[in-house]
Amino acid sequence: MRDTPTSLEVDAHPESRVHNSQLHGIGRVVALDGLFAWNNLGRNVVFAGEDFRPRAVFDESAFSEDEPSQYDLDVHAILDIPRAGLVVTLNHLGMLRAFSADAIRRPGPLRRVAPLWTRTLVADVERAVVVGDRIVGSRPCEDGSPGLFVTEGLSIGDDPGPLTTRVQLEAHGMVTALAALSDGGADYVALGGNGQVSLAPATVDGVGPPRWTVDVDFEPSIVLGEGAFVWAAGTDRVANPIDDHDWEALHGGGFAALDAADGRVRVSGRFAEDLAWGNGGVPLALVRGALCGIGRQGQLYTFDTHDGALLATSAPIADASLGIAHAAALGDQLLYGFNRGGYRLYASRTT
Repeated sequence: MRDTPTSLEVDAHPESRVHNSQLHGIGRVVALDGLFAWNNLGRNVVFAGEDFRPRAVFDESAFSEDEPSQYDLDVHAILDIPRAGLVVTLNHLGMLRAFSADAIRRPGPLRRVAPLWTRTLVADVERAVVVGDRIVGSRPCEDGSPGLFVTEGLSIGDDPGPLTTRVQLEAHGMVTALAALSDGGADYVALGGNGQVSLAPATVDGVGPPRWTVDVDFEPSIVLGEGAFVWAAGTDRVANPIDDHDWEALHGGGFAALDAADGRVRVSGRFAEDLAWGNGGVPLALVRGALCGIGRQGQLYTFDTHDGALLATSAPIADASLGIAHAAALGDQLLYGFNRGGYRLYASRTT
């Protein structure tokens, strides 16, 4: 058995020049190469070192009106594009902002950063990854649009304006889970939706036909790559769609480790307790030999990646639901927050 995980509160640094009526919460948490980044909803985007100390912050909006400024700083993706020397943010409105990766990573006193350029995509993209110098993303969930979009190649010298995109893998249906990974030196995209998970090779133009597609006994919301496995997880499948704002109605579900070679299930398990699922949420992360799930009240559930067994459960950090969880891991550190839990982050180290 592992020790029961414990969490410490981390300063989310919500201070901002933007003020609106956005409910306080965390919109995204991601791990970049050696950095954490997160979105304080309606306030800013923060880039921090592995010690959680902020290095850079973006706290501007293109809008002075209340509601548009909320959507402007409701960030759906924070992505590293090493080939282009960029880190980009994608908001609810489809505005893609590019920042110098060097400016964000440079140690030193906290500083404000400004985008090198802003370009536009479709709105309401919930899942996005980087393949080479292109962004691959799920199509708008409000429309139930099937397949993926793939952008043109991005560079540090791009001009402002709309991005050219193409649609691929429409036959897969609506995509609700997405990850980029490497296996044996080749790059792949793992995608999930409609009770299925697929692994497709990355190509010069985006994504090729799937290497394999398998059925799973849950609705995929997350896919993660680790070595020779594709980990997928999600909630119970339901007959009728659940409204995006009714996240408390998402229950149960499970997870599976799929062999990247052929999609065969190597490890699987079920969630006896509800995780903090929701549209765009990430209540699950791989942390050095453990799969860590996050409950509605901030409980941490640690599962063994060898057999799927529950190893440990922590006490809740709240008396009521904190909403949708957003989590990311670097090494043995897990960082997470909630969309209705205030401008608060929590860190836990596995043992």
